[in-house]
Amino acid sequence: MKIIKIVTVLLVAATSASAQSWEMGSSFIFSQPVSGMKRDMDNAFGMTMDVARQLKNVPFTLGTELTFGSYGTQNSWQEYTFDDGTTTETNVKVSNNITNLRLTGKYFLRKDKKFNPYISGKAGWAWFTTRLTIEDPEDVDGCTPLVNDVLQRDNTYSVSAGAGARIDFSTIFKNMTEKRFYFDLSVHAVQGGRIQYMNVHQDSKSTPPDSDVMAKFINTRTQVIHTHHVGYVYTNMLNMMEYRFGAVFKLNP
Repeated sequence: MKIIKIVTVLLVAATSASAQSWEMGSSFIFSQPVSGMKRDMDNAFGMTMDVARQLKNVPFTLGTELTFGSYGTQNSWQEYTFDDGTTTETNVKVSNNITNLRLTGKYFLRKDKKFNPYISGKAGWAWFTTRLTIEDPEDVDGCTPLVNDVLQRDNTYSVSAGAGARIDFSTIFKNMTEKRFYFDLSVHAVQGGRIQYMNVHQDSKSTPPDSDVMAKFINTRTQVIHTHHVGYVYTNMLNMMEYRFGAVFKLNP
């Protein structure tokens, strides 16, 4: 219910102002933990999707963005026991994911120019989720895993400030229409509230984890249940740097 309310508020805010044009974009994103998070969290890689409208008579866009990132993934082979007692060797995957939903605003410094730098501000919500997936060895596509459980999940608010630039595709590709497609490069600092997250690795120099995360497996030869260590849980204030490279398409420039 909370996610639905947040999505509704962001979409209403993004579309309530009168506007001249719509734009859509997508970017590759590299997220680097800094400050306290740097010691016990891996870098994250992912994708963004965003939509925005340009406000009337001002070089400013207001929109929303949804980002997905992944860090600290671990794969291992374990013996899995079915309910009927049969067993199989299968891949056990632990994946750590970050999802962000934000309201975005950009102010452009050189309106309608082929090279157009901008400053940007964002506010929204972040979710950190760790999932355990036990793959079905008979399912080649991996669409129906044997187990797909959430081991750890937490969320917090996030705010972001940064700068970037857009470069018209026609600057490089001379035959392309101007003011339609743009390269988009940006750097943002992200901060937020206290967040609990998991990582599959532990640096000997990092702060001690809040707790260890274990998953249970059965040895069918001895019928002994054993636990398999899958990660460490940490708590820190959200603090990251985001680096993006992508493209923007204007629907009606």
